[in-house]
Amino acid sequence: MKEKSFPLRQIVKGQPIFKRHLYISTGLFVIIILITTFILIQLSLDSLRDRINAEMSTISEANAQKIGDRIQSANLRTAVLERGSDLQWNDEIKAYMDSLVADQEEMVYIFIQNLRGEILWKSFKRGMELEQNHFSKALFYPKNPRPLKIELVSLSNPQNHYFDLIEPILLNDQPQLFVHLGLDNNVIERRFVQLRSNILGKILLASSVIVGILSLALIYVLWLLKRAQVVEAEAHIADRLAYLGTLASGLAHEIRNPLSAMNLNLQMIEEDINAGETDVSELGTLLKGTKQEIKRLDRLAANFLFYAKPLGLEKQKIAISEILDDVILLVSQECERAGIKLLRQNSGDPLLIKADRDLLKQAILNLMVNAQDAVSSKPTGERNITLGATQEGDQIVIRVRDSGPGIGSEEARNLFKLFYSSKRGGTGLGLPIAQRIVESHGGKIEWKNHDLGGAEFCIRLIQ
Repeated sequence: MKEKSFPLRQIVKGQPIFKRHLYISTGLFVIIILITTFILIQLSLDSLRDRINAEMSTISEANAQKIGDRIQSANLRTAVLERGSDLQWNDEIKAYMDSLVADQEEMVYIFIQNLRGEILWKSFKRGMELEQNHFSKALFYPKNPRPLKIELVSLSNPQNHYFDLIEPILLNDQPQLFVHLGLDNNVIERRFVQLRSNILGKILLASSVIVGILSLALIYVLWLLKRAQVVEAEAHIADRLAYLGTLASGLAHEIRNPLSAMNLNLQMIEEDINAGETDVSELGTLLKGTKQEIKRLDRLAANFLFYAKPLGLEKQKIAISEILDDVILLVSQECERAGIKLLRQNSGDPLLIKADRDLLKQAILNLMVNAQDAVSSKPTGERNITLGATQEGDQIVIRVRDSGPGIGSEEARNLFKLFYSSKRGGTGLGLPIAQRIVESHGGKIEWKNHDLGGAEFCIRLIQ
């Protein structure tokens, strides 16, 4: 018969749950990066707007200070305080204002007016068409000495927007003049767009680098994961082969004993037949022993197959009391013949759990058979087995307690070991099968030697 092989590619299909979590985590991380980038862009743009507004205020304040200093240096302070309208023909101040307008790209005009609203000086950038009637209504009547910023729209060209910044000029620590600085919003917007493009480029470049590094890291992690899965699969195959070798060795050892006994019995029967001695009583004894060994082999094979095959759980909501009653019914006759008293403890409240009915019954039955063998090995004293279930928090605890001799130290070390049995004729599979069933339900088996004698096994299941 050709041996069927299983290539690693079939065994290693990855861990889909882990991969899915990895992809989800990476996606969330990318989303976080994008959200962070968007927030940084918004904060940067807001900061950029604030920066430009602060620069505009600084420009207007500095120009107002320069004009005020120039008026002071031209010895015009007294004239301004007495009759400001006679100063509007001062060529020095007019020339200085023209130079300010020409030197600053965003500057469109400069007006200087006194407290009576009279225009003392004015300077327009060449080529700029501004409606003075419009400005006379909007600008030339300051209501308070604080700096102001007013947005204006050109009447002839509505697409042109200007910011009129009004700064007071202090003479004798009092506001005596007001400077109107007109800034072209189009120039300011061009600066904003240029700065915004630079900032966005840097942020997007940094984000792209981070996403690129993350992508490379993801590819590397996936490569490591694939390698780890191959190594894990190879180790799993090696462990499986070693485990199968252990099972085969134990099974061969357990089979050899009954086969040797059967072979010896058959040899004795053959010798009696050849010698012409046909003692019916002796033949019956030999045949009975052979039948017992055959039963033992059958039980060993059945238990081994049960342990080796995958457990397909068919969970349903069941009452623990019904399972315990079924187990009591199964062992009652043998216990009665052995003089063992069965004690059933009731919890009072109905205990429900979602589990595989037949498998859970098998696990409890194995513990009961183990307890029955322990009690039967006790020569004298009480012979009792107590079976019950209680609720402990979110757990259901099923207890099997016997009045046997308890569990010795050597037996405790090998208690759940395959093919280990302290009793003659035992298969050593009862407790391992029970443990496997309970663990497949997400539970565990505990044991202890009771203070009053005997052993107690507990099955703990999450409700």
